[in-house]
Amino acid sequence: MKTRTRRGLRIPDQNLWTGERRALPMAFRWDPAVEDIRLSYLDPADDDFEHGVLWVRHGQDRSGLYRWKAVNTPRTREMLRDHLCMVDSASCVGDDGRIWWLFVDDPASAPDGMPITNLPPTCPACIPESLKTCPRLIDRFRIVSVAATEPYAVTADLYMPSELDETPVKFAHEVNIPYGQGHDRLLRVALGKQPWVRLIDMRDEGAPP
Repeated sequence: MKTRTRRGLRIPDQNLWTGERRALPMAFRWDPAVEDIRLSYLDPADDDFEHGVLWVRHGQDRSGLYRWKAVNTPRTREMLRDHLCMVDSASCVGDDGRIWWLFVDDPASAPDGMPITNLPPTCPACIPESLKTCPRLIDRFRIVSVAATEPYAVTADLYMPSELDETPVKFAHEVNIPYGQGHDRLLRVALGKQPWVRLIDMRDEGAPP
């Protein structure tokens, strides 16, 4: 069932609801694989870690109140990894294998010029409705498709052990950390909030078929 506001606007699946927030205790634990400490939950699960990062864990029941500017981190990770629509979680892969995206402005760029984004794609079926109902898309938008994506970076809070009892203490808020660029130490003390991906072979598209 499509969830909507009183004004009839669709609430994207990517959005976080207040009842999905989790206050989970964290700790620094020794990781013999890297011979160093790593940020972890006290009850870690396999899906908590990806690309060497501990990720925010949210519920999935859509309870409480929705928050337009907040994202559900596990759903966002899945959408970017599996190319699922940020609106209704449908596949954004067309018959030709290309992945559809809808932007208000141009995507960001990596230092090498490659387009990057932390925004999940939008499937062709949801693009017309998004253009009609989303206030941010009234004045400008850009529809593109890409041949593939690859992981690029994480937006994360950074923690360090307390001087008294090594309880994790946040010392940096929402820092962007690229993967594979000598940042392994930072990734081990990071709590990931949003993933970023590279957009490979991006091209502009007209209206969806």
